[in-house]
Amino acid sequence: MFHFRPDEIFLVTGASSGIGKGTALLINQAGATVIATGRDNSRLAALQEQSAESNRLHCEVKDLAENPDSLPNWLMDLKKKFGKLKGLIHCAGLTRTEPLSLTNYTGAVSLFSIDYFAPLLLAKGFADRRVNTGEGASMTFIASLASVRPDKGQGLYGGAKAALVNTMQVMAKELAGRRIRVNCLSPGLVMTPMAEQYIQDYNLGEKQKERYPLGLGRVADVSALAAFMASDQARWITGQNYILDGGLIG
Repeated sequence: MFHFRPDEIFLVTGASSGIGKGTALLINQAGATVIATGRDNSRLAALQEQSAESNRLHCEVKDLAENPDSLPNWLMDLKKKFGKLKGLIHCAGLTRTEPLSLTNYTGAVSLFSIDYFAPLLLAKGFADRRVNTGEGASMTFIASLASVRPDKGQGLYGGAKAALVNTMQVMAKELAGRRIRVNCLSPGLVMTPMAEQYIQDYNLGEKQKERYPLGLGRVADVSALAAFMASDQARWITGQNYILDGGLIG
């Protein structure tokens, strides 16, 4: 079982719900100090109440898509406030399913702002030697199965996640000499509030269950791997995109 020290500080984005919330709670429970960020202050407050070690879980309200260029400076501010970061686990994201006929530039920029540009600029900030702890530090990004196996209507979403995976592999090569690891996790359908809304909107409940022989994904299926990837037990893993698909058919 992975474990962390209290002086190991991890930034978890998208921590107000879903995979981000599960990851923040798990890493915190395993001993780490967590900076949990999201857009909803009330949800972050609820997260802190659920934490087993709330004195080591700090909540920061932040809209990552509001001004991606400011994110490196924001990470510097977090470092000054809390100390150098051992890891970044980026779980924030937006999903959208729409056919090519409904695609437009404004919507594309909005989606890429949170699903690609935000993690790219967070990575730039984290890679600053003044921000991270150096050897043994790591970044883990939640991408999507759509990055490699997109369904109809996932041109924009899959494209943004595919760009993230590609850039992650470049980051891994650039930072390997400094012993900083960079990886992605690409889950299929995980039963988060966002996914549940998606299933409801498109009436996909039974159809999706039939496609996943191992059942639909749970938050814990992804958060456990995210926590492991952030731990020193994963010290020899970098540049990888792990697929979590429950044996998806079709």
